[in-house]
Amino acid sequence: MPLRCKLLSGILWLVLHQAKIAVGSSGSEIVPPIFRYDDFKACRQVNSPGEFCYVRIVLESKENAVDSPSRIVPNFRRNLLDWGMCIADCQREVGLLDESERERLFQPKIEVNFTYMVSMAVTHEQLHNYQSKYGKLINICVNNRMERDYQLSQHAYSEIEHCVTNDPLVTRSDFDWMTVTFLVIGVTLIGSAVGASVVDLLGGATVKDHIVVSAFSIRRNWARLTEVNTSKIYKDIGYIDGLRVFINIYVLLVHCILVVGAVPTSDPSIAEGLLQYRVIQNITATAYQTVQFFIVITGILLMANFMKDLEDKPQLSFEYFWKKIINRWFRLCPVYYYFLLMSMVGHALPGVELGPLGYKAVVMERNICRERGWKNILFVSNLTNGFVPCFLQGWYLGADQQMFLGAILVLTVIWKYPKSIKPMLVVLLVIPNVIATVITHKLGLESVIPIRLSELKFLLSFEKWFFHIYQPSYVTAHSIIAGMIAGYLYHETKRGRLNLDESKLYAVLRKITVPITVIGFLSPCLFYEFDFPRPSWTVLLHSILYRNYGAFVACMCFIHWFRSQPGSIRRFLASRPMASLGKLSYSVYVLHVPLLRLMVNNMPTLMEATVPSVGALMLRLVVLSYALGLVVYLVLEQPTFQLLKHYILDRSSNKVKKAE
Repeated sequence: MPLRCKLLSGILWLVLHQAKIAVGSSGSEIVPPIFRYDDFKACRQVNSPGEFCYVRIVLESKENAVDSPSRIVPNFRRNLLDWGMCIADCQREVGLLDESERERLFQPKIEVNFTYMVSMAVTHEQLHNYQSKYGKLINICVNNRMERDYQLSQHAYSEIEHCVTNDPLVTRSDFDWMTVTFLVIGVTLIGSAVGASVVDLLGGATVKDHIVVSAFSIRRNWARLTEVNTSKIYKDIGYIDGLRVFINIYVLLVHCILVVGAVPTSDPSIAEGLLQYRVIQNITATAYQTVQFFIVITGILLMANFMKDLEDKPQLSFEYFWKKIINRWFRLCPVYYYFLLMSMVGHALPGVELGPLGYKAVVMERNICRERGWKNILFVSNLTNGFVPCFLQGWYLGADQQMFLGAILVLTVIWKYPKSIKPMLVVLLVIPNVIATVITHKLGLESVIPIRLSELKFLLSFEKWFFHIYQPSYVTAHSIIAGMIAGYLYHETKRGRLNLDESKLYAVLRKITVPITVIGFLSPCLFYEFDFPRPSWTVLLHSILYRNYGAFVACMCFIHWFRSQPGSIRRFLASRPMASLGKLSYSVYVLHVPLLRLMVNNMPTLMEATVPSVGALMLRLVVLSYALGLVVYLVLEQPTFQLLKHYILDRSSNKVKKAE
């Protein structure tokens, strides 16, 4: 059979394979329940001081299916439970037991081979106090409920994760200097925007031209948002802004889906059942490819603009590269650091009342950020291994910043040694793949992003694949290099120095683009269903395909688009409304996770993991994220960028010119 026929037959089998639905556990009762929460509001309102504790419960189990060495098992651990317990209720229940019953129900610590508790230095003393005060009480209470409510003779070990209380001394201590700083900055920004807008409308010509008025005026920032870039490059690739919008929305939707596995749900078997669908398994696997698309876009724009600048002004200096770095920092840092500070403030924000899911949504991140937020400040949070991260989405900003600096170094080498461009880009494309392949083999990792509900409780922070393959810049840098290659081809083609129609390599790549896309998208489910020993050649080869097909397809699409006339879709993506929404992408990306956390904080005790409820959550998140993103762009992102650019970058450039 010819190779093409074999390939088409394999693709057809994969497509038909998607129609089959594995039998999930949806509808089956899980005993004991993975999530069980006492009435949070009643506990805090009826009792004094209304103490409510979040508890991790561990049972002995010989079955460790979720730790399978040969396939991905997406289910929850049946021997790790998350319960929320009202201390007053437990005291009443245990008070009815005699001393011998209490001793019988108490279970000493059970050793297990997985992480079940996040340890933080900032809460160690507080947690120790809770554990010494209520640890034995809750241990006995849990086992009493196991026997009484579920007729289970097996006892469990319980460990307190966090407790909340109505004690005014504890509540008052949460409102500290960080909260004051956050509020002062927010009030200053809003006040400056309102004042500058009034002056811009009513003030004299001299006052209107002041940089503070120009930077904070909402009318002028709206003009900056809606203005259309008229450069030649933007006319060719302006649709990238529109692509950013849809990719960004997709990221928001994926994060909503992850919430279903990360927070307590009324029926965990529904989430388990959904992840048995092969189509769902493949869709969740594309989350990795969205990251590649963003990084490829960065590489394309960097190289295309650099080549144009180099051609227009051959006598560039090191100041050119330094300005690119500073401009990027001025645009990214204010928004990033402000919402990082918001995460450190957490539930102390005015108007935020801690809900039943508030600990998991905002308190835990607040504690982690106060301990490890310095990693985010230095843009190295993506290099954190095995610890729930502060500011979850910040890992991408760290990796992107590292790759950007690396790309600037590459451009500097190209500027000094123009003939090195082709061999250097090829070598740099290969190196990250070699590193990732070696890591995958040595650690016996999966070839695709593993979505296990057992790890979503910790936001996948203890999943080795994430902090070895997904987050580090040194294994994802091939995407920005691929984008730079595409940007170089764009420049050379537009200048008439390259004809891709004469390239045999391009002809081959064009023919295999569709098959690689189909295989890359449809194959991840196989590693959930079949046993592929790790490490093995099958896993290694598939991991190379999986890590590269998104960047490859993005580059091939870009090349095809700049070589053809834009159709209705590309014209729509490059339209003024889409370009304007594209400019909001950064603010939306930064703020959407803090916003989602606040939304989860206001949810009922146990989330309904149904399609309508998750769909409603997605819709609210997208609408609110873009509405708030617009406010952040007008009041924070643009004003701070304009001020920093004027007072630091422009003034230093003027001093250099005067010295010359």
